[in-house]
Amino acid sequence: MKKTILIAIFIIAAIAILSSAPKPKITNFDECAAAGNPVMESYPRQCRDGDITYVENITGQVFACTEEQRNVDACIDIYQPVCATVNIQCITTPCNPIKETYSNSCRACKNSLVDFYTIGEC
Repeated sequence: MKKTILIAIFIIAAIAILSSAPKPKITNFDECAAAGNPVMESYPRQCRDGDITYVENITGQVFACTEEQRNVDACIDIYQPVCATVNIQCITTPCNPIKETYSNSCRACKNSLVDFYTIGEC
């Protein structure tokens, strides 16, 4: 009987010690997702750790315009700026592409001179 009580006390103490171990400090989206916290399928993705929500950093990610984006009949009027690479057509010498801010990816890809864009203003 005493052994059973001692074992039960030991198990309860072990559980209390393990559950009170400090969680690793989460400071960004990647750490939050790696810790196994739920990731919301939004754009950009979001990860929730307790009361704190971390948003995936997508700055610099390059997106290519698709034929489907080019062939839409109309674009929605929503301001989610993108920085597009516009291929300039020069007559005498080759020209470097320029960066131009569009109100959203739909408007950027409707321009046949745009092949790629990134999220955010230029």
